Amino acid sequence: MSLKWGIIGTGSIAHTFAIGLKKAKKGELVAIGSRAKETAVKFGSQYGVPEDKCYATYADLLKDPSVDIVYISTPHPQHCEVAIQVAQAKKHVLVEKPFAMNEEEATRILAAAQKNDVFLMEAYMYRCHPQTRKIVELIQDDAVGEVKLIRANFAFDGRPLGATSRLWRNELGGGAILDIGGYPMSFARLIAGAAINKDFANPTEIKAVGHIQPDTKVDEWTTASLSFDDKISAQLFTGIFANTDSSVTVFGSKGTITAPNLWRPDLPDMAPMKIELAEYGKEPQQVFFDLVETDLYAIEADAVADAIFQGEKECKYMTWEDSMGQIRAVDKWRKEIGLIYSSDK
Repeated sequence: MSLKWGIIGTGSIAHTFAIGLKKAKKGELVAIGSRAKETAVKFGSQYGVPEDKCYATYADLLKDPSVDIVYISTPHPQHCEVAIQVAQAKKHVLVEKPFAMNEEEATRILAAAQKNDVFLMEAYMYRCHPQTRKIVELIQDDAVGEVKLIRANFAFDGRPLGATSRLWRNELGGGAILDIGGYPMSFARLIAGAAINKDFANPTEIKAVGHIQPDTKVDEWTTASLSFDDKISAQLFTGIFANTDSSVTVFGSKGTITAPNLWRPDLPDMAPMKIELAEYGKEPQQVFFDLVETDLYAIEADAVADAIFQGEKECKYMTWEDSMGQIRAVDKWRKEIGLIYSSDK
């Protein structure tokens, strides 16, 4: 069986996902939706999509009966309305993270998926990767003992993209937290949950500081301190001003687990893909895991296909309840540093 995909939006992440789909075992790209025919054709021609399947409007793509599921890769503020339209067209939905701009929008998306009985997932692709699953397994197997602290970073230099990039524009949901800060937050919630034999946990308290640029009104960098039940804490950092450390470390009562490249293990230039387990006072040992496919997005697409072919409306790696907890936590983080978007008003 093969899941027939449509993509709405033709930006850089759409290209990354389309490349992954070519390597996926259970899916294929059949249609593109853009705001202009020329843009859709230019995109589709790179991935073997016929011109008559390259649509000048999102609505035209949603009328295509050959499309089973739509990957939404528009700018963040458009996620909500587009996701609702896709669900109303009875198509399954994979929404690029963040799920929505805020909890109110996320609630509306979820309601539309439930009403129209379609699959819905927020595209935190690293959650599907065997490296992430292995770390969860190590935590559940008590490899580091009682989890004390989770430290997670994600930053890159977004300055070369220039002021016109969506990354630096408040009206397009720019800034560090919504672009990449959700990764450290979602990892902290995942590990705090694994530590207490749950799929995820939500922070009981969030304190944060950061810098919002006065001209762009987006967050350039921010750090957050989280508290969870069972005396677990987390320290998060995200920024878009420099290519800094983007590793994760879990500190337990017996030792640590470190992964230098959890977010994009398919990009070795960021850092090597590996897991190191270290008991206190001893040398770190590398932990190995099975990896059949290296493309992160192919792994995600096949995980989505598995869920849909099994009749599921959610993916076990990022459930609806998990995404709602995620957006609430991100909303609190933004509130802590005073980051406001037009969709919040």
